[in-house]
Amino acid sequence: MADKVEAGDGLVGGTGLSDASAAPVGGVPWRTRRARVAVSAVFFITGAAFAAWASRVPAVQERLGLSEGELAVALVGLSAGACLGLPLVGGLVARYGSRPVLFAGMAVYLASLSGLAFVPGLPALTVTLALLACGNTAVDVAMNTQGVIVERAYERAILGGFHAMFSLGGITGAVAGSVAASAGVGVGPHFVVTSVVLCGATAVAATALLPDPPRDRAKKSEPLFALPGAGLWIPGLVAFCALMGEGVMNDWGAVYLHGVTGASPGAAGAGFAVFSAGMVAGRLAADRIRARTGTVRFTLGCALVAAAGAVTAIAVPTTGAGFAGYALIGLGMAAVIPVIFSHAAGLRPDRPGPAIAAVSAVGYVGFLAGPPVIGGLAEATDLRTAMLVLPALMAAMALLAMRLRRR
Repeated sequence: MADKVEAGDGLVGGTGLSDASAAPVGGVPWRTRRARVAVSAVFFITGAAFAAWASRVPAVQERLGLSEGELAVALVGLSAGACLGLPLVGGLVARYGSRPVLFAGMAVYLASLSGLAFVPGLPALTVTLALLACGNTAVDVAMNTQGVIVERAYERAILGGFHAMFSLGGITGAVAGSVAASAGVGVGPHFVVTSVVLCGATAVAATALLPDPPRDRAKKSEPLFALPGAGLWIPGLVAFCALMGEGVMNDWGAVYLHGVTGASPGAAGAGFAVFSAGMVAGRLAADRIRARTGTVRFTLGCALVAAAGAVTAIAVPTTGAGFAGYALIGLGMAAVIPVIFSHAAGLRPDRPGPAIAAVSAVGYVGFLAGPPVIGGLAEATDLRTAMLVLPALMAAMALLAMRLRRR
């Protein structure tokens, strides 16, 4: 029973929503159902946009003539953008609400995606990736806050399903990128068309988002800088490991298949789609499995599955083994973040947005630090050796999972 209670942390009560908005599933009002569809769409859009970049990293690298070390330098721009944006995002969401932050972040995010196709060299690429990271982190914190608000209105776990939509968007974006690469479509037309289409979809979805829970007016002067408080550091470090691994897969997964296993550019892009497919499958099943196992055992199992996939892809450097390993990595990493975000929100039921933002601030440092770390190690050794970081991260995540605070 303790694990069952843990699985539903924070889903009922402390939301600040009206009774109508928090009705049981059988009587969920139309506005809340529309909000669920809208939040699902935002997750899908965010995943599709990032997959467009991830699937064409080799093309951008080739167009600019960058070595692996130079690409790693450019990817530092992602880390720099996160370092500038992440500490502020939680405070902005707490002070102004998730909807305005989501709108502004998405505008920066999609504009930066288009800009990546036209950068003239390494410095401009680095700056544009920094802007992409700022927009992405703002959208991520805001859309997860919206997800928790809708989850609480439904009074059952549905955050994993939202993250499944992110992965489904990743599959769609990766397949589109693979097709574009195979057809010889340049990154310019690909990124611009993708940004315009996703911008229009965001404008439609934005009309159905829910307002944030009302806050104590006395707290409106709280500092914008958000760091984890008591009980949130361990979830933050779990998120760090999971998102560092995901960042490595996003930015180096296709490069690894192309450079180490000899996969064609189209097949390398398809590898990211396989990884995303594993993410979708894991996230669709996450809410039901977590209800039976609890957060600790669920997260431990995720780490073991992802570690097995990483070892497979590294030990057998072939395209087929890479695809199999990527599927397992995706399956294992799939639901760690939605589960940890839901767990963190349950520890702070009166302030879910700042709790998610604080955990994200730690986690997304890993997401953005991972790719340049891999690049630096690859420059010093080789890419196959550098990817050993993945199983090491999963081992650390397993140890941390056993220290998560239970409610």
